[in-house]
Amino acid sequence: MKKLTFILLLTIIIGPLFPKSIYAQEKLGLLIIAHGSPMHRWNTLVLELEKEVKKMMSERSNNPFSEIRIAFMEFNEPSINTAIKGLENVGIDEVYVMPLFVAPSEHSLYDVPTILGLYKDKETIERIKEEGIPIIDTKMRIIIGPSLNKGNILKEIILDRVKELSTMPDSEGVVLLAHGDAGFEPTWNSMCREIGSYICAKTGIRYFDYAFVEIGQSFISEGVPTILRTADKCKRTIVVGIYLALSVEDMAQNTILHLGEMKMGGGKIFAGRNIHFARRGLLPDKRIPEWIVNRSLEWVRSLQ
Repeated sequence: MKKLTFILLLTIIIGPLFPKSIYAQEKLGLLIIAHGSPMHRWNTLVLELEKEVKKMMSERSNNPFSEIRIAFMEFNEPSINTAIKGLENVGIDEVYVMPLFVAPSEHSLYDVPTILGLYKDKETIERIKEEGIPIIDTKMRIIIGPSLNKGNILKEIILDRVKELSTMPDSEGVVLLAHGDAGFEPTWNSMCREIGSYICAKTGIRYFDYAFVEIGQSFISEGVPTILRTADKCKRTIVVGIYLALSVEDMAQNTILHLGEMKMGGGKIFAGRNIHFARRGLLPDKRIPEWIVNRSLEWVRSLQ
């Protein structure tokens, strides 16, 4: 009995000196998942995050990750399946997944967990399989982290995109464009209003509006009316997108080129208007890899 008591006391005293001892034999992996795109430039900007995150993590004295990889949900390789197989092959035990999505959506909360084998809704599984995406079956433990709307990173980056274009705040208006998700409309509305209010408070700009715009047709039906309405109220209009790697300048030019000529007179849509489109999305920006590193390390600390 005395021997057992001594061992128990020794464990209590020494245990805190080795907070990682429980996980000493665990190999941790970090997997960054983005949606993917048919556009080469979009994918290139996202793929560059892998080496940026690896570099930042290597500069930390306590890098706990044996492997750091990036994957696309669809359209391109490396796919989620490819990345998971790669992590399995090097003996990873537990994977922390960072879903690189702007805010909660069907993709981030249902599709990605389903692909990872964590969500078992029959209809979702059938839809994913119909799209030709394999469902993961792995013995590795998988934890999914938050989307980019957690914290201040979106507000800070969008503020800088506005500042890059702003010249006369007193007479300017800002339009925010974002994908949106009908199933999560309150969250997306709240996010856009919060970012818009933050921009106005930090710049002195007095007016902002927003619209939910996917690539293509909805730029004409949803984006253009909001932009023109703002242009009617303000002498100068700044349009910024809350998109990971897509610039609203490219979106406007491509949409007008392919759809606008028939529907709204092509390049004449904004003719004579003092409207300025941001040339960058959220990427490239060093705050994105920094956010990934900080969030993943927070998770590791929670294990201790």
